[in-house]
Amino acid sequence: MWVWALLALAFAAATAAAEGVEVNPDRARINYMLNCQGCHLPNGGGVGDIPQMRNFVGNFLKVPGGRAFVVQVPGSANAALDDAGLAELLNWMLLEISAAQLPEDFEPYTAAEVGQYRALPLSDVNAVRLPLIQKIALLSGN
Repeated sequence: MWVWALLALAFAAATAAAEGVEVNPDRARINYMLNCQGCHLPNGGGVGDIPQMRNFVGNFLKVPGGRAFVVQVPGSANAALDDAGLAELLNWMLLEISAAQLPEDFEPYTAAEVGQYRALPLSDVNAVRLPLIQKIALLSGN
């Protein structure tokens, strides 16, 4: 599994570089610590009502609307990062804490894509999240 995650990270970094998305794992890790870790813990866990991302968040990219959701949740949409910085952070995070759950055709976020999704932040996260979780469960046969 560890080898697969490293290969996925290398592939995503190469793909992102080809699309003009700079990937700097050290910078992304620091941005995760500054913008996400307070609620999602160093390992992608959750605190209180904050859901766990570890070994799960990549599933959102398998269902319609899930890719946008990952950007539009308040923690992402309101992060004190520009669109390129948020794209880099999300790509790193997905590969670092949920690589096994990503779709086989995973494509890294670009700054332009992040900017489009951020322009439409969610007003009711749970109303959007629950149907996505249900779609994910159907995909996995649960």
